[in-house]
Amino acid sequence: MAGSPPRGWAWATTGALFLLMTMGNIVSATGSGLGCPDWPLCHGRLLPPAQTEVLIEFSHRLKAIPFTILLLITVALTWRRTTARAPRRLSLVLAALVIAQIGLGAVTVLLKLPHLVSTAHLVNALVILAGLIVLAEGSRPPVLVPARVGRLAVAGLAALLLQLALGGYVRHAGAGLACPDFPLCSGSLLPHHWESAVHWIHRWLGVLLLGVFVHLAIAARRTALGGVAAAAAALALVQVGLGIAAVLSGLAVPLRATHAVVAYLLWATLVWISVRTGRWSAVAADETRAASRPLAGVARAS
Repeated sequence: MAGSPPRGWAWATTGALFLLMTMGNIVSATGSGLGCPDWPLCHGRLLPPAQTEVLIEFSHRLKAIPFTILLLITVALTWRRTTARAPRRLSLVLAALVIAQIGLGAVTVLLKLPHLVSTAHLVNALVILAGLIVLAEGSRPPVLVPARVGRLAVAGLAALLLQLALGGYVRHAGAGLACPDFPLCSGSLLPHHWESAVHWIHRWLGVLLLGVFVHLAIAARRTALGGVAAAAAALALVQVGLGIAAVLSGLAVPLRATHAVVAYLLWATLVWISVRTGRWSAVAADETRAASRPLAGVARAS
């Protein structure tokens, strides 16, 4: 037996990363990204001055410590508990991505929050989050679902990653009010400049994704994933409403922050659904994959 990756530790690490991303979102929403303008120190000190923006940014850095420790434990236990090559390789890739994430965080601060680097920092975090969920769930036998459920989930993931990257760019480029009204953009059907164009694409891609989530919920309604898919569709509807409300409120911080957190939750949920359909079973132990092939064949035929 090749054994299985440490699911509990992988999920604990996933939770720690979600909290870290939530804190990073608060840093961005409150404009505290340069609360500590240097790295790795904060204003040249180990303990920062007691100022609101400084403490928000410093708290984000501190939360990276328990996450990193949990990740190292997860990697070590993966190598100890399974001899399957795929999860071992995935754990090392995740460790490398976390090292890159630390570097991106440092560069983001030292270069004074460049738009593209800040967006890359977000996208890399999303990839790490997805990888941890795959590591946690990939060794389980897939759920019996029609093949179109898996296809919809994977297609939705690709579109959602693009949407999240666009959203990150809109935020970091200060384009959140490039289209200050809704459903028009500065009173027009089409945008007039680059920032408003990115905002406009982000806005309508969100509506398109809502359709994908609804379609997924309908396709999965009579399967074991039906409840989660329906909840994801409802959450996607809430997300569209939050985006509209954030714009009409002039980017109120609570709405901006909630909008981003719900986006992360949608991403994690869609990754989980796609993994449970067997679409990411490459991280499963060899024995688990072999045993699940007949089930996957039945699912595709249904």
